[in-house]
Amino acid sequence: MEKKNKKFYMHKISNLLNVQKIVTIHYQALEKNYEFPEEQHDFWEINYADKEMVFIGIDGKKTPLNQGEILFIKPNQPHFVASGDKEPNLFIISFACKSEGMNLFCDKKFLLPENYRYLLQNIMTEAQNTFNLPDFDPHLKELKLKENASLGGEQIIKNSLETLLIYLLRLANNLNQTQEFFISKISASNELQDEIVKILQSKIYGKFNLKDLTQKLHYGSTHLCTFFKNKTGMSIYQTYIKLKIDEAKKLIRKNKSFNEIVDLLCFDSPSTFASLFKKQVGMTPGEYRSSIN
Repeated sequence: MEKKNKKFYMHKISNLLNVQKIVTIHYQALEKNYEFPEEQHDFWEINYADKEMVFIGIDGKKTPLNQGEILFIKPNQPHFVASGDKEPNLFIISFACKSEGMNLFCDKKFLLPENYRYLLQNIMTEAQNTFNLPDFDPHLKELKLKENASLGGEQIIKNSLETLLIYLLRLANNLNQTQEFFISKISASNELQDEIVKILQSKIYGKFNLKDLTQKLHYGSTHLCTFFKNKTGMSIYQTYIKLKIDEAKKLIRKNKSFNEIVDLLCFDSPSTFASLFKKQVGMTPGEYRSSIN
């Protein structure tokens, strides 16, 4: 019997943001009452306060940048840095990016979520292993490669920066992004966010309320909700619904009827189940069943 080649279709990846060039990367430990003269340039600059508060002068006006905040300076915008009576640590990266998505960052300041900060750490670590970075040189105008630069370091810097920018665009647009939970990791973890997920998993075939968490974990509901959202980017309720819908997909694959699934997973009604399923999966339960058959 003659074998036929299976036909595949290649999906072209669209790029929301494309960082063309990295100009400078700084990590500066500033002294008290330090002030750098005003400058401007035709590329983007990000300032992140890693320690203490620092002042960023924009168009002649001082803007406080508190610890953990990130601020964008658009191309050709006059700006300067001042430390005041603190000794702040400031991370700066400047880069060229002409993508339209960058327009949303004009004059924007964010409190950088804790679960995004590893991307800045990636950038700084790779920069130190890729370029000859002086301890302190606010006049730095060119990045020079090390003789033994890390393999692929420049690309990791670019990818980490683009990933950070996309996450911040999602944040600015208030997009609730789903996050996959890797069960093998969670089952062996003692991290608080993973403990929360384990409790949610135990309630899939039942009902859940925040008292279940506060009683088992001995934290207030406000603390748990804020902590979990900062760690995962999702609310506790969103995560609980996601886990239920993931279980519903398994039950559909086992040929359970929709009414059985509604009863087993304790959804309020078939219409509620259908609505939540479509919001999570992008298709109705019936469409999902047809797609796997």
